Amino acid sequence: MPVRYSDGATEVLLGDRVEFHGWFKRRSGRVVYVPGVSAINVELEYNGMRWVGIRVDDESLLATPVLLPSECLKARVKFVARDSSPCEFITSSSREFEEQGEGPAF
Repeated sequence: MPVRYSDGATEVLLGDRVEFHGWFKRRSGRVVYVPGVSAINVELEYNGMRWVGIRVDDESLLATPVLLPSECLKARVKFVARDSSPCEFITSSSREFEEQGEGPAF
């Protein structure tokens, strides 16, 4: 089952431009990891939980959980536009959270 935005209809795809609210301000970024589309990364898929990775415009990486059983994202993540321009996606060997000393926290 594909991961969808909170509207339940729009599928989350790699490269999507999104906006979200976090800590009292609006931020934007691009989707760089989608469970079921990207190669499995153990930092973003473990213990039955899955996260969508978002590269924020300030180059940080945030992860937002895929809600079960709906397979949708939280309502605060808004789809803005499809973007096919090049960007650096998360791979199966990426260890960004391990290197930065953080974990998925959105």
